[in-house]
Parts: sequence; structure tokens; C-alpha cells
Amino acid sequence: MQRIDTKGDKSIAFLLGLVYGYRNAQIELRVFDIKEFCKEDHAEDKVYYINRKKGEVYECYTEDTTHICVLREDKVNGKVVLFVYKNKVKIK
Repeated sequence: MQRIDTKGDKSIAFLLGLVYGYRNAQIELRVFDIKEFCKEDHAEDKVYYINRKKGEVYECYTEDTTHICVLREDKVNGKVVLFVYKNKVKIK
């Protein structure tokens, strides 16, 4: 196994921690545009706001938020859904 150096980047360390923490769970990834995020849709989920430019993770939305990660756990079925809301990449 190769060690990944996050070089003090808290957002990368956070995401790697999620992957490691849920390594035995069935994980489903869903990626959406950040404009589609609705806090009410994720009232029961764990929501994290990420600033990739500064490498930081917050518990509330700020103007500098570049990504929103939402964890939905189904402990009965052992399944985790990871929602990632981010700015869409423009294709030229």
C-alpha cells in the first residue's frame, strides 16, 4: 500500500478519512452541480462544506465553499451514499 501525503490539506485528508472509515461498506457516489444542493433534502444526513482552494472543511456554508459532501448511512443494509455537490467543469 502506498502512503498518500496530504501536505496539510485538510479537505483531502477528510475525504481519505471517509474512504478509509467506510472501506467495508457498500458505497454509492452521486455527483451533482453545487446549485442543485438543497439543505432540506439532506436534513437527516451529515453535511460537510469544503473549500478546496484553502484545503479546509467547515460545518456550515460560506462564500468560499467549493464542494459540499453529504453522507447518508443505511446501517440496516450496510450501505453509504456519498453525495458530492461541486461546480460543473465546463467542456470546450
